[in-house]
Amino acid sequence: MLSRVPDQSLIIPSYIPETDYIAATRGDGYAFIYIPTGWTTEIDLGKLGAQTINAWWFDPHNGEAKLNENIPGKGTHKFTPPSGGRGNDWILVLDDASKKFKIPGQ
Repeated sequence: MLSRVPDQSLIIPSYIPETDYIAATRGDGYAFIYIPTGWTTEIDLGKLGAQTINAWWFDPHNGEAKLNENIPGKGTHKFTPPSGGRGNDWILVLDDASKKFKIPGQ
């Protein structure tokens, strides 16, 4: 956790309103992307250096995480949160499947 660094280069530039600043951070084998209002966001998966990535949606309102999908760790991928609009913020958690991290929030 102490080695985590901000990394906005994970986010592929596309239209996102100025008021909806999406923030990305990464560490050894994982990344967190905070999406404040549920916008679809494209992520550069190759920057994580994993063959397979577990993609989770973490709900900061109730502390629960749900596995969204397992995907190849190359190229780019678009993620759409489970809900959108003001008050529907989400954290996209991406982790290297080979590291067998615990479920986010546990």
